[in-house]
Amino acid sequence: MGISEVWTVQTEPQNAARAPSVDLSIPIPSWNTPEYPAEWPGSDEMPTVPRHVHILNYLLTALYHLLKQRGRPFGIEQDIGLHFVDSEGHGQRCDSDLIVMPFPNEGHGSLRRQDMPCPPDCVFEVASPSTVHRDLGIKKEWYAWMGVREYWVLDPVDSEDPARFASGILLPDGSLMGWRLERGRYAPLASVWDAAAHTWSAHSAVLDCKLLFVQALHGRELDGGIRIVDPETGKPIPHAREMHGRMAEKDAEIAGMVATLATVRYGEATGDELQRMMPLSLAPVPNLRLVQAWMAASSSEEFLDLARQYFGLSASER
Repeated sequence: MGISEVWTVQTEPQNAARAPSVDLSIPIPSWNTPEYPAEWPGSDEMPTVPRHVHILNYLLTALYHLLKQRGRPFGIEQDIGLHFVDSEGHGQRCDSDLIVMPFPNEGHGSLRRQDMPCPPDCVFEVASPSTVHRDLGIKKEWYAWMGVREYWVLDPVDSEDPARFASGILLPDGSLMGWRLERGRYAPLASVWDAAAHTWSAHSAVLDCKLLFVQALHGRELDGGIRIVDPETGKPIPHAREMHGRMAEKDAEIAGMVATLATVRYGEATGDELQRMMPLSLAPVPNLRLVQAWMAASSSEEFLDLARQYFGLSASER
């Protein structure tokens, strides 16, 4: 995303050091005013490519899942304006692709560094030809000045050539680059290319997880190829489409078991009728305990009436 022109404010520069003994459970405010606009005018917006969007959408949902299960305060914002005061005392705005904070945010407008009890934990940027020089230049300097503990830049590798995934197109050191703040400056983090698996990998100490950039997944439709590995399970957090696919498979398995129970109890016609009903309703597939309760019915028709009530089928559909 773009960076604003300099504007002057009567505020002292921020001290980027992490503040001790801060209550991180209190949400910070967000802003949408002429002075702190939440969105850029359309003419200044970077045209995002689908792969760019898919990468950010996955990171948003996967990191939310990861941090939510840890039970600590956090906030994650995508494509949001971050206002701060630079080292020369000038007010600046930097639009972050994805920002992870160790405290909640109560709104969806712009953020101000001065409202934050401590620096953000991490920022992700997905590079593009029009922004990569800023991602690796002034934005990197600004995030270090604000005290952002880790900074990651990903190359969307918008190319059909498999060889380009290893070297990257936009970034000088491969498709996945990261830095960790040390004494006010960013030190590079190790990113490893596995030629056999066609995968980039790196570890985020701040987020306490492994990042993967997988060429095989990158080539899929509606999938940017990035994955977060859950340290609790050692497995990548699945993409939303993968989750939906697994849920559909599980539902189909349960539906088959439910229909089998009905067939054994009341006959094949009842099992077939139950299977016919399930796709007609938005209700979830009934669990086995519920179906066993229906099976207390003395007749097939009574059983099917209970099923129709559960599925909310109209009289005509009955």
